[in-house]
Amino acid sequence: MQANSSPPEPVGVELQKQNIVLILIDTLILKKIVKKRERGIVLPYPIFRGNIYAMPNDRLLSTYDRQTVILSNEAVAEAHYLLRCECAEIAQHAHPGQFVHVMISQDTGMLLRRPFTIYTVEGREITMLYQIIGEGTKRLSEMPKDAPLHVLGPLGNTFDFTVKPEPAILVGGGAGIASLMLLAVALRENDIQTLGLVGAQRCARLLSVKDLESIDIEVHIATDDGSIGHHGYVTDILADLLENTAWQRPTVYACGPHGMLSAVAKITADFEVPTQIAMENRMGCAMGVCLGCVCPVRIDTNTIEYQRVCTEGPVFNASDIAWDV
Repeated sequence: MQANSSPPEPVGVELQKQNIVLILIDTLILKKIVKKRERGIVLPYPIFRGNIYAMPNDRLLSTYDRQTVILSNEAVAEAHYLLRCECAEIAQHAHPGQFVHVMISQDTGMLLRRPFTIYTVEGREITMLYQIIGEGTKRLSEMPKDAPLHVLGPLGNTFDFTVKPEPAILVGGGAGIASLMLLAVALRENDIQTLGLVGAQRCARLLSVKDLESIDIEVHIATDDGSIGHHGYVTDILADLLENTAWQRPTVYACGPHGMLSAVAKITADFEVPTQIAMENRMGCAMGVCLGCVCPVRIDTNTIEYQRVCTEGPVFNASDIAWDV
């Protein structure tokens, strides 16, 4: 099998060697700059000026960097918080599966933004459901109402249900359920029968059950310790449903830890059920430049290509991921 032996080297490394600063710039702005310099000729390639390298990024046309304030930031489960802020343009353009990149602090130790999926959209406001994992999310959980926040988004691709799934099964593991809530709302708005499977380590960490039930989605629960619902993995419930349900060829949408997504992909492949997953890889830039979030995607039986979760993703067909690499 022909495959890349390792992920590609981040482009920023090569640019740093050449003392070049990379700027991702709105395509329309770039064209104006180029027209001005080249007397009306629009060049089809990036431009240089000194050590500045400007590369067009069409995705920026519907991406907004906004300074806002926290409207609320409340604990909803053990080590999990729901943050609400006003970002009118982001709310207007957000689609299921997309995320935002948040600057938590301008301290030297917090230079990188953190990615958070868009949990819900409520008018001009968006919410983010997040888990405390490291120093960044710990500091975010301590930020009070009216604290300033820089939010960039919406970013990434979206779940696809242009071919109407009937029914749809949502499989969320831990904080991964956050990526499925906006999708759940869209499915119900389109009168698509939807079932939710929600997994957690224990009852204290269970998320989103009431939110799903509030839009008439039946929810099945699994916990690792058996403190509520099925004692075991949420994928156990999925396998049992696909084996015994009377539903004909559902579509599965999933988000959660890598191991859970791999198990979902195997189970649904065995039943030939179409499946879309949202990956949760760590990200640096979230703009497709640093290549820190790549995952192996099977292009054909002989070729594997590393694709960026922040741009080509975060949503992929489960059957396309090379889980064994």
